[in-house]
Amino acid sequence: MFTFTPISKIITLVLGIALSFSQAASSPVRPNVQINTPTFTQVYDITADLISESTIAGPFGGRIMHGFLGGNVTDSNTGALVGHVISGLGGDFGVVSSVNAKLYTDLSLIVQWVDDKKFAFLKLDGIGSVENNRAAATSYARMETDSLSRQNLVNSSLLMGMAIPTATSPNATAGYFKLFAKSNPDSVFTGYGSPGVL
Repeated sequence: MFTFTPISKIITLVLGIALSFSQAASSPVRPNVQINTPTFTQVYDITADLISESTIAGPFGGRIMHGFLGGNVTDSNTGALVGHVISGLGGDFGVVSSVNAKLYTDLSLIVQWVDDKKFAFLKLDGIGSVENNRAAATSYARMETDSLSRQNLVNSSLLMGMAIPTATSPNATAGYFKLFAKSNPDSVFTGYGSPGVL
């Protein structure tokens, strides 16, 4: 009687060896990439007057509603006034999660620059916390403006830190913000190298 057992073992061994050689030979060539640790430089300080509205309960937690009543934007290096926060535009502030009690920021504000009278829209998304009616967070920020002297900020990665203290009256408080711009070069692609080399 003829059986395939010895033949199948030999075929399996040959295929296994062939497969191991083919995988080693077809390993991808990886690119050489230099990924820099980002560094940020403080650009502006913002102090804004805020009005607090009722929190809106939702499926993910409570949405904090704040509106801007105005404010000042100053140069972090010189202290010079460079812009004003526009009253009545922007606001919100984000959701305090019903799962982990973290503040997920979602806010915008409008600034008018003092020198060229142009406007800027700032959008913030980030994460922070609310404790004892005080909010603090760090957010990714994006700026849109037609101010020619600030196009470097439009084309840069921005971070904004914020602190909102407890209200000083039933529904009024101040907000403190610091805007940072990425100050080092982006990552560099330098060609292809040996497998496993980054």
